[in-house]
Amino acid sequence: MFTAVIIEDETLFLSAFKSVLKSSCPEVKLLGDAGSVKTARELINTCKPDIIFLDILLYDGSAFDLLKQLQSDAEKNPQLKLRIIFTTGFNEFAIQAFRFSAIDYLLKPIVKDELIEAVNKAGQLISSQGTENQYKVLLENVAKSDTEKKICLSTSTEMRICEVHEIIRCEAEHNYTTFYFISGKPLMISKTIKEYDDMLKDFGFERVHQSHLVNLRQIKSYLKKEGGFLLLNDGTEVPIARRKKDQVLEKMKNL
Repeated sequence: MFTAVIIEDETLFLSAFKSVLKSSCPEVKLLGDAGSVKTARELINTCKPDIIFLDILLYDGSAFDLLKQLQSDAEKNPQLKLRIIFTTGFNEFAIQAFRFSAIDYLLKPIVKDELIEAVNKAGQLISSQGTENQYKVLLENVAKSDTEKKICLSTSTEMRICEVHEIIRCEAEHNYTTFYFISGKPLMISKTIKEYDDMLKDFGFERVHQSHLVNLRQIKSYLKKEGGFLLLNDGTEVPIARRKKDQVLEKMKNL
C-alpha cells in the first residue's frame, strides 16, 4: 500500500482524477489534496506521502516554487521524500525538463494505463536510493541555458547526473544505448537510442546513423572513406548514413 496526495487547483479535473486513481490503483491510499503552494507545502509536510501528484501551475505559484520549498524542508526532515509525478497540460518546455531529469509525468486528461505505469515506477523508486537529486537537476535545468543542461541517466545500479555538453556520442545496441563521455566510463542505459535522439536533438546532437547519435560539437573532421565517417575529438570514427551526409556537413559549417 502506498500513500499519496494530489496537488491540483482545477476542481473538475481533481474530481475526475480521484475517481480514476481509486478505480485504477487500489494500492494507493489518498491522504488529501491541496490547490495552492502554501496549502500543498503544509499538507505534504504533515502527511509525508509516498507519492505526490503535482500540477505544474497552481493559483498562487508554480510546481517549481513548491519544489524549492519542499527541498529545503526535506533537508531538515529525512522522513520527507520527494517522489513526484507531475500532471500537466501539453507544455513542451516542462516535459523536456522532466525527461532530462528522468522524472515521470502524466498529460491531462489522465489515461488509466499511463497512470498505472507511473504509479508502478514510483513504487520502484520508493526502495531506491539517490533519486532525490533528480529534483535538484530539474530545478537547475529550468533555470539554466541550453548549454548548461544536465541529464539523469539511470541504470539498475546507479543514477548518474551528467552535463549534456560532456556527452560525446551515444551508440545503440538493440534496446540499449551506451553513452560515451569526455571523461569517465561509458554508461549503458536500457532505453532505445530513439528516446535520446528525441530528447537531445535540440541541444546540438544529430542522429548520423541508425546506431549513432553524435554531439556535433565533438566532431573533429569528416573522413571521405567507405561512404563517409566522422572523426570525433576522442579519436572515435563513426559511420555516417549517406542520406544524412549533406545535412551533417552543412551543420558542421555553422558550428
